[in-house]
Amino acid sequence: MISHRRLVRGAARRIAEAADSAVTDLQDGLVEQEPHLTDRLLGRIMQSIDGYRTKGVTWRAKTLTDHGPGSQEKTYGADFVGVLDIDLPEFKVRKGFLAQAKLLDSGGMSNREFTRLLGQCKQMLELSPDSFIFHQSADGIRVVPAISVVGASGPEIAFDPDALYSRKISRFYEEHFECFIGDGRINEPSERTLAELRARALLYLTARLSEPS
Repeated sequence: MISHRRLVRGAARRIAEAADSAVTDLQDGLVEQEPHLTDRLLGRIMQSIDGYRTKGVTWRAKTLTDHGPGSQEKTYGADFVGVLDIDLPEFKVRKGFLAQAKLLDSGGMSNREFTRLLGQCKQMLELSPDSFIFHQSADGIRVVPAISVVGASGPEIAFDPDALYSRKISRFYEEHFECFIGDGRINEPSERTLAELRARALLYLTARLSEPS
């Protein structure tokens, strides 16, 4: 893991602030559909974290999207792949996770919607145990393990924070940076990764020693 807690928390806090900005756009009616909110979220994170310097480390971020043949007609199992690449003298790791966004309003989720989500979770888990639902609402973004959704008994509890284990997005990324979360097989920021994991987008984060100024 990265040993310096302030480095981890600072980067995770920036991601959380970016997520809050995306949720504000939702509240203001600027985005209404899950793909649009996910695009806004990844864009906000990239803007917030790219070039962030702290404790002698510089973070970089970029996004990739699937623009391959037939991309408009594809059925995606995951909304995005997160790939983390840390290369520091005391610690080196490349790993990632799969994420499916779910926009849930106050009306809850129908049986049909839950059945569809259940299928998406099973598809992701076939590819990686490090698969998650990014539950997006006007109250914020919470991250739920896909395996918990598979184990849920029905839509009435599927996204009840009191019923299923979840994390705030800041805590999720702290644990991701600290290596409690992440699949070492998901390590390449490429269109091939998008194709193999049946994902629509990829967020690539790197941490390197800062160049002398």
